[in-house]
Amino acid sequence: MSTIKDIARHLNISVSTVSYALNGGPRKVPEEVRARVLEVAKELQYRPNRVAKSMVTGRSDTIGVVPPEVSENLFLSPYLQLALNGVLNEAGRLHQDVLLFTRCSETERDEMASLLVDGRVDGVIFIAPHFSEKSLELATSSHAPCVSIAGVPLDGVFTFSVDNESGVFTALQHLYDLGHRRIAHIAGRLDMQDAIVRLQAYQAFLRSKKLAYREEWVAMGQFSIEGGRRAMNQLLSLDCPPTAVFCANDEMAIGALLGAYDCNCSVPEDISIVGFDNSPGSANVYPSITTVHQPIAELGAAAVRALRQLIDRKTIQEDFTMATELVVRASTSHPKD
Repeated sequence: MSTIKDIARHLNISVSTVSYALNGGPRKVPEEVRARVLEVAKELQYRPNRVAKSMVTGRSDTIGVVPPEVSENLFLSPYLQLALNGVLNEAGRLHQDVLLFTRCSETERDEMASLLVDGRVDGVIFIAPHFSEKSLELATSSHAPCVSIAGVPLDGVFTFSVDNESGVFTALQHLYDLGHRRIAHIAGRLDMQDAIVRLQAYQAFLRSKKLAYREEWVAMGQFSIEGGRRAMNQLLSLDCPPTAVFCANDEMAIGALLGAYDCNCSVPEDISIVGFDNSPGSANVYPSITTVHQPIAELGAAAVRALRQLIDRKTIQEDFTMATELVVRASTSHPKD
């Protein structure tokens, strides 16, 4: 395989001139010299050394992605799959590689955080970081380019999210218009921003309709199917159970559907269920689940574009908040009483 030295020897010019021509700098090379270098590089079947190029340009052309801190089965999450799909598609379009940081246990978090700023990536995207995310704090304190998808508000970090409040209000208004007044909520992990905002929106909606807020009608589902199942069993065991349940994501809504079956309750005849995400699974269960669509893949793509703009020291031109849309399916109907 040919090297930069081979090209320099062939053209009788310096190795540094060849490097500048191939990498576009940092020093300017006359256009006729650059054209000749590129022509000979092609003739000699030269393949660039990414490490050497990064030493010249100061860029690795690689972005880092830090997924949520989840102990196991992380990549079974439909949310993460959709977000990563958006990130990878846009990164490919911009000729960027993606380095995924997967060592997510608490004992390795500090070590992983130092890797984010050691030069192997040009910037970092955090997906749904927790409030205790040490690596996010390190990245910002080190002035590394970074953005967040559905993250906690933090100075110096551009966060891409959906209009959670509007999405929750639309879902609950749908249930209200059907006649439901006893509406429960299965909440996600309360160390994650989306879960908190959706719980607060649920409470605000009840206040806006002068509906009673009952603490026992809020159950923790931890953003998982099994958590949603347990939460639904808990809600249906109450002396005064709800007639409808709004879940903070689709996985919990699918779990709630299973929990209703556990209790011999029919959906939607006995209880209505609404989810949030519009993940593929929400349309493939029976009955199919009414849900709030959020453009998860689009959030990932927007985060990549914004991060590239930060790396290039340009002004970010992206919208940080995206709209949601209610998708009505078979899991909601009028209450019995």
